[in-house]
Amino acid sequence: MLGLGACQVSKRTVYLSQGDGLQNDSAVVVNVPMAPETRIQPDDILAITVTSESSLNLESDPVAIYREGTTTQTIAPGRISASTNSGYLVDGNGNIEFPVVGKIKLGSLTMLEAKQQLTQVLSNKLKKPVVDIRITNFKVSVVGEVGSSGFIIAPNQRMTILEALAAAGDINLNGRKDNVMVIRQNSGRQEIGYIDLTKRSAFSSPYYYLKQNDIINVSPSIVRSQEANAFTRVYLPTFTTLISAVLAVYGLIQITKNR
Repeated sequence: MLGLGACQVSKRTVYLSQGDGLQNDSAVVVNVPMAPETRIQPDDILAITVTSESSLNLESDPVAIYREGTTTQTIAPGRISASTNSGYLVDGNGNIEFPVVGKIKLGSLTMLEAKQQLTQVLSNKLKKPVVDIRITNFKVSVVGEVGSSGFIIAPNQRMTILEALAAAGDINLNGRKDNVMVIRQNSGRQEIGYIDLTKRSAFSSPYYYLKQNDIINVSPSIVRSQEANAFTRVYLPTFTTLISAVLAVYGLIQITKNR
């Protein structure tokens, strides 16, 4: 029983070890869905660059005001050093304040859709504008049984849960890989989901690809949970010791009577 239990525990501590049963093959092909398009959310900070043919023919640059945002945010130190991001802050209604143009709603749009919309708006003011948009504060948080909890920044605006855990120092030996919690903001509500990273089916989970501001929480194993439980740590050993002592005394009394 101890041997079988040890094998089962070993499987639960190895990433993507449980699947179709293939072992030691030259290659195992697993179908992975395409990564979802990143959509702009409230509190995102957008770095927006605008270029135009207008600036090629003039000594002065008429679009310079569009190249710098007006919002500054200091990111708390986590797996990265504290830094300052400049850009345009998306408010709770999904709008940004853009120079000259005013409010523009970009919330819930993909990067491509946001570029197309901003290009259309600027076409009335600039000659053939070219717009580039990036999210500078695309971050997720990792807490629980990991090497180092904190913020993880995705410079390419895309991150998988395995990449985030690797950046956080991986899951500790006391952590569970088969029941990782992901907390996600979805339409103004907190969505809580779970992913089993010991199975290859994790690739098709909606929580394999992370979204900005996701929180990953790695829970402790049963052994670690019992260590933190006052009953199992203090009272249960005392209770079992007393029962053992009573049974030992009772056994000695019975042996003495039989003599």
